Amino acid sequence: MLEDGCSTIVLCALFSLFFIFILHLFRYLVKEPHIHIRDVTKEHNWKSIKRETKAYYCSICESLLLNISGLICDSCGVCADPTCVKIADKQLKCKLITINTNEPMKHHWIKGNLPLNVMCDICNEECDVEPGQTDWWCCWCQRCVHDDCKPKLSKICDFGKFRLMIIPPSSLEVINLRSTVRRRLYLCSIIPPSWPQWNPLIVVANKKSGNNDGAEILSLFRRLLNPAQVVDLSERDPVAVLEWCRLLRKVTCTVLVAGGDGTIAWLLNAIHKLELEAIPSVAIIPLGTGNDLSRVLGWGKEHDPNKDPRDILQEIQLAQKIELDRWTVTVKPYGGLGLRSSQQIFYMYNYLSVGVDAQVTLNFHRTRESRFYFYSSRLFNKLLYLCFGMQQVVERDCKNLNKNIELYLDDEKVDLPSIESIVILNIPSWAAGVDLWNMGLEGYEKYGKQSINDGKLEVVALYSSFHMAQLQVGLSQPYRLGQASSIKVKIIKSCAMQIDGEPWYQHPCEFNIKYCNKATMLVNTDKKII
Repeated sequence: MLEDGCSTIVLCALFSLFFIFILHLFRYLVKEPHIHIRDVTKEHNWKSIKRETKAYYCSICESLLLNISGLICDSCGVCADPTCVKIADKQLKCKLITINTNEPMKHHWIKGNLPLNVMCDICNEECDVEPGQTDWWCCWCQRCVHDDCKPKLSKICDFGKFRLMIIPPSSLEVINLRSTVRRRLYLCSIIPPSWPQWNPLIVVANKKSGNNDGAEILSLFRRLLNPAQVVDLSERDPVAVLEWCRLLRKVTCTVLVAGGDGTIAWLLNAIHKLELEAIPSVAIIPLGTGNDLSRVLGWGKEHDPNKDPRDILQEIQLAQKIELDRWTVTVKPYGGLGLRSSQQIFYMYNYLSVGVDAQVTLNFHRTRESRFYFYSSRLFNKLLYLCFGMQQVVERDCKNLNKNIELYLDDEKVDLPSIESIVILNIPSWAAGVDLWNMGLEGYEKYGKQSINDGKLEVVALYSSFHMAQLQVGLSQPYRLGQASSIKVKIIKSCAMQIDGEPWYQHPCEFNIKYCNKATMLVNTDKKII
């Protein structure tokens, strides 16, 4: 009897496993789209108004909302207190992400809670000057009108001055697929609108990054664009970001990435590996600690949380395309008997370094990934960098690096002085804005100027951690080793290494750096430094 019961349990388990296998196989064969779209017909995308600076009123009961408990939909701007949330979800429609119609889009009017200092589109007088729920604004074209002026405005929405960046709801085709629990919407195709020079914008950020600035950026751009084209990396498969570009086919889009140098490098790597039909241009909102590439391209050293997102969109509209060299770094580790094991391939955009500056970065990353790292801010991160730099002044983990490394520039071996670091540069910014190559370049006529797209790399050496500190404040200059189109480095003794701010501890190996191709970036022409 007991044996029969065990046999039944085993058969049921095997049948369940077989069913799950068939289900996953079917999903793989039909190539289920993996861009998940939020179903706005069910509820609004609520967030707290704690960080807001203006007064808000509930869209249902019209009472003044307290910063402690008030909620706002970051897609359409509807506001509610906790007791009115369910009523608002039922009575007030959120910003539609997709519609099945070819008819012209109509305004989606939201009453009250207008942005600060906005003017009526009809009479050009200031709106929302009286307390309470007054006047109207369209959450698509961002036009604002008085109650009396509203009938004078056309009912058709043209999506405003940023229309060429918006993916209209009529362009998105979605399918309904049921998961194990509930129905989900997935994007299956994009139908380009008949707008000349349409260049849609995909906004990418991680809501957990940048001292919560990432969440605020996502929220602000959902209100200006189609919420579907604003992607949170903490909730979505990273591949889904570039699935937008694949579905756009021959339409060139722009990707606005909010993050540090590591996030930008990851995105550029993904663009390269997917071999997209139309290569997107990349703009930056700097949320990292160093933000070296952002500095070079004119997007700033750090994000200003008070900056109007409409100003960012306008800067992107005026930005110019520029090519950035992409370099292939092939790392071939040595085995225990001096034999080479399987190689690894990386891509470099900013800089690569071996030695003390990589050791400082590695110590910082280990601390940041620790379970005891509770507080995060740019100032605190810079203080940590300073502490780890001072630590290396005393400990000197990379002392006599020149005896443990061999450097070849264009196949010619370079004699190294007593150093603790080698830095290989592709852009004129290192360690949060230090222009290493051009520091004191006068008098070195044998070296050419640095460029981000000339197919050459600049190589410098640092004497110590104290030398790094001197470079940070402009009291010294690096030891220039030369320029080259191909570089080979042999690491004889294990040491720290980093590529674009992502460090690790590298065992003995040989790595080669060769030109790969070019990435397409956007440069803010008003603030560029190149």
